[in-house]
Formats: sequence, C-alpha cells, structure tokens
Amino acid sequence: MAQVDHGDIIVTERSSVVISDESKTSTTDVEEQLQLSDGDVVLKCFSPLLSSMKLFGLYFTQASRRIHNASTPASGTTDSQVPRNWNGGRVYAVVILVVAWLNAARMLSAFHKTDKFGFVLLLKLAAISAGFLSAFQQTACFVACQTGNLDRVFCDARLPKSDVARYRRLAIIHAIVCWVLLLADANIYLLPLFTADSTLNSSTTPFGVHFFMTGQLVLLAKVITALLFILADFVWFFSHSVNYLVTSVLYDQFRALNKDFHSAVGCRGEFQGSIREFRRRHQELSQSVENADRFMMISNVAGFCCQIANVILILYCTLFFPDKTVGQNHAVSAVMYVYWLVSTLLGLTLTACQGIVINHAVCACCVKRVAVGMRCSFY
Repeated sequence: MAQVDHGDIIVTERSSVVISDESKTSTTDVEEQLQLSDGDVVLKCFSPLLSSMKLFGLYFTQASRRIHNASTPASGTTDSQVPRNWNGGRVYAVVILVVAWLNAARMLSAFHKTDKFGFVLLLKLAAISAGFLSAFQQTACFVACQTGNLDRVFCDARLPKSDVARYRRLAIIHAIVCWVLLLADANIYLLPLFTADSTLNSSTTPFGVHFFMTGQLVLLAKVITALLFILADFVWFFSHSVNYLVTSVLYDQFRALNKDFHSAVGCRGEFQGSIREFRRRHQELSQSVENADRFMMISNVAGFCCQIANVILILYCTLFFPDKTVGQNHAVSAVMYVYWLVSTLLGLTLTACQGIVINHAVCACCVKRVAVGMRCSFY
C-alpha cells in the first residue's frame, strides 16, 4: 500500500495483492448494488402521474425506447437506433400540441381597436401570457417524450429501494393534488362563465369580441372556452409536478454521491475510495442533468417570463383597480384574483427552486471532486 501526500489530502493506493481488502470491497459493492433498484422499476413507480398526463397528451411512449448492447457490460444499455414509429399516443399528443398553440394564437385576437389602457386591457394581456405559457409547457412535455429524455432520466436513476417506495407514494399524492386543484379551478373560473349571463366576454375571443352570436351558439362558444381552459390548467399543474419529480430524483442522486464521497475521505484527509468510480457516477449524473435540461429549459424559461408578467399585471390590477377586483361588492371576483395571484407566485417559486436546487447539488459535487481528483497522480 502506497500513500501519496498532496498537502491536505492523502490518497491511498491499495495493491492488488491484498486479497482480503479486495474481497471486502467487492462484497460491499455487491451489497450496495442489491440495495439499488433497476431503472425500469423507478420509471414504473411514477405511473400514477404519467398515466394521468396521457389524458391530454402530456406523456406518451415510443414503440422502441432502449435496447441492450451485447458489446457493453451486462448492466449497460444504449439508445435504440430503431426508427420510432407513430403510435396512437404520439398522434394524440401532436393534435393536443396543435390545439394548445392555436389557443395561444386565439388569445391574440382578444384585442380590439376600441381598447384603451385600463383594467380590461391588462386582463387581456394576462390571458395572452397564460395561453403562451400553456403552449410552451405542452411543447416541453412533447419534446421530453419525443426525444425519450423524460423516460431516460428515470431509467438511468439508481435509487435505494426505500426511495423508490417513497417516490411511488409521492407520485400518487401529486396526481391526487393536481386533480383536486383542477376541479377547484373549474369551480372558481368556469361556473361564473356559465351562470353570470348569456353574453360573451373577451375570454371567448374571437367570439364576443369580433363576432357576436346569440342563442345556442353562445353556449357552444362557452363550452369550447371551458375545454380550452381545462386543457391549459391541466398542463400547468402536471407540467410543474413532473418537473418537480425530475428535479427531486436528480437531487437525491447527487446528494447520495456527495455522501459517499464524504464517507470515503477519512478524518485525516486520507481518501480510500475509487476516484474512477466516483468520476463515472458523476459523469452519468451530469448526462442525466443534460437530458433533463433539454426539455425543462423550455418550460422554465417560459415559466419565468410569463409568470413574472402575470404577477405584475395581477398586482397592478389589484392595486389600481380595486373596485373591479377585490372590492366589497365583488366577493367572487376577489376570491378569483387572490387565488390567481397565489397560484402564480407558487408556480414561479417552484420554477426558481428547481434550478437553484440542482445547481447547488452539482456545484457541491464538483468542488469535492476537484479537491481530490485534480490532485491524484493516477487519475
């Protein structure tokens, strides 16, 4: 056994002739591998949430996602080179994606030549921002499924079985909470649309703004508006939920890597682990972060821009037009605006925390790796 002193850290190289140490290490590695769950098991534990997302085309699977490469080790897999075929889920997702962008374009028709700066114009701007946010989030989910990066992040995850059970419960809780919030939004926003009166407003644009209808056509326009609102709300809730779970899975793996790295460093700075093994694990996690960033970047950028704009518009309306928003004679309107403001702030906070948490875990892991890895002569 040879020791190399590099200042504050001592790297210990163990000779291959020490059979007892190698046997202990191999036994420990086997025990750790037995405690880790397979990637497919991790993916299946999120099925309650992913199955709900299929309802509005937020999630679909490819015909051939991954294949085993015989030239790699038994645990290795490579991306499938088999051409992806169109299936029902993919076609349905494309249709919903087109509908989402048509809805965003529809909201641009809310402007009228008689519009002046005021409460109504600000509400139209907020509705347009919300429409484009929904379209971008729908696009992010489609890109995640089309490229297979969402499944790949979960399949490449190596988590303890206890964490897998916890994530299964968390996926069920997320699905239930999203459905409950969706029903609550429907009661808060859609009931006034049908019970107020028979006239159309700017939310049903272009009907009620550029085209005026009466009779059963008014009811038809309200039904179409309600369906589009449910779609946008569904996308908003479930997109934030799946992004949160992706961030949690990546963060837990980085935290486990940091913990193992810290355990491998003795109290006197003597490193007794395998630098190459830690480097391999770090590279795999970095690749998973890159795969997740390819689709989360779309929803996060749109979330920052659109939700910040909505917060500003809602606060401006509340402060300068209180008689039309939170006045004493507008109890229902006050509940709507307060709920709208709180939900937007929560979504903005969640979007910001996702980036901060992953960046913190990556930086902590990189600092520890550089502190040892760059000073090892055999690295």
